[in-house]
Formats: sequence, structure tokens, C-alpha cells
Amino acid sequence: MGKRKMTNNEKAGFIAIIGGILMLLAGITGAATWAALGTLTEGIIGNDSLNLVFQILALLGSLGGLVIILGGLMIHGKYFKMKKDKRVKIGKLFITLGAGMGVIGLIIFLVLALFSTDPAGNIFGAIGFGFIGLILTIVARQKTK
Repeated sequence: MGKRKMTNNEKAGFIAIIGGILMLLAGITGAATWAALGTLTEGIIGNDSLNLVFQILALLGSLGGLVIILGGLMIHGKYFKMKKDKRVKIGKLFITLGAGMGVIGLIIFLVLALFSTDPAGNIFGAIGFGFIGLILTIVARQKTK
């Protein structure tokens, strides 16, 4: 008896888990970026009236990679006992939310990096694991059935 082939959803779940891990390792979850943008905004407008908004966005951004991993586990299906359609829909939603926060965080990070003392080094660092992880999460979402 040989090993059975993985289903598309099992492959997509595995890809999403790897993508989420890479995003966490690279720090492209959006949390630090939203916090930095909040500090920058506070410096520009002179008060902290938007502080709560940026704290909430940083909290959601910090969960990006973890939400993607959870979505990947749901799509994979081995660890959650619920109807396949419901499990896959929730998993896709989690991946979409996590990847969306990651994309927004990456864009803001790249814009802020352009104004730093070493823009090339910062941009090169962000494009590494984080960018690959983000691409993997998008591929995983498209691969689910």
C-alpha cells in the first residue's frame, strides 16, 4: 500500500500554513507597520486622537500570520470536525483576512522604508520571506475547492 495523494484542499491548507509561518518569521503581519504609522500620524497632526484606531489595526495586523495558519488548518481538514463546505469557507475567509492585513502592512512598510536611512536594505528584507509567504497564501486561497 502506497501513500494516498493529497487532495487540493489538503495541499492548499499546507501551502497556507507555510505562507503564514513565513509571514510571521519576516514580521510582515502588519502590526509593527500599523504602530509605526500611528506614531508618524501622531507626530504630523500633533495629538493622539487616532491612537485607539491604530492600536486596533496593530492588534488585527499582529494576528495576520496566525489567522492564515488557522485558515490553512481549517482548509486542510484534518484537525477540524465540521462540514467540509463550512470549514473551507471559514478557512478561506481567515486566509483572506490575514493576507489582506499582510498586503496592507507590506505596502505601508515599503512606503515607510522609502523614507528611512537605508531604504534599499529595508525593502530587500521585506521582499524576502514576507513576500514569498504572502504569495503562498494567495495561491493557497485560489487552490481551495
